Amino acid sequence: MSIALKLTHDEPRLVYLALVYHLGRPGSELDPATKMPLEHGLREVKVALGGEIESDAAVVELDGAQYRKLLSAIYGCVNELRVYHMRNGEQSTSPRFTDTARTLFPELAADHEAALDVAEAMMMLHRRIERAVHRAEEAQAAAPEEKQPKSGGRWPFRRRVHRSHR
Repeated sequence: MSIALKLTHDEPRLVYLALVYHLGRPGSELDPATKMPLEHGLREVKVALGGEIESDAAVVELDGAQYRKLLSAIYGCVNELRVYHMRNGEQSTSPRFTDTARTLFPELAADHEAALDVAEAMMMLHRRIERAVHRAEEAQAAAPEEKQPKSGGRWPFRRRVHRSHR
């Protein structure tokens, strides 16, 4: 399953912050079973999105595992923003999180209360992504399958034989 998410307005910045949070956690890009680096983790998504943070829109392409990790990263980032608020804007334990958050959302540097607004926007984004993917999956499941010829892969047309007049 491949998913292309179109991010608009502040959504590229929100996703980027969630990716910074996710990648700052030890072992976040390791396969839980093998402890080897993931072939398709979220690091490549972060790098691709990095150049488009200030754009009006960005498209993020994810496979199924990346999609689930992104949703988890968004939830984790929401919790980190709540902690940021409760600690009155103190530095996060997640590397680069606080600096990135303050760069992407300058209002956080001036007022730690703004962290709750960013967290709310993150939750709205999480819900929007889930709904959009769910609708796309339903539409794909409801689409009629392409009709295949019944004659073992041959064209469904009968062959015309021209007969000469006798």
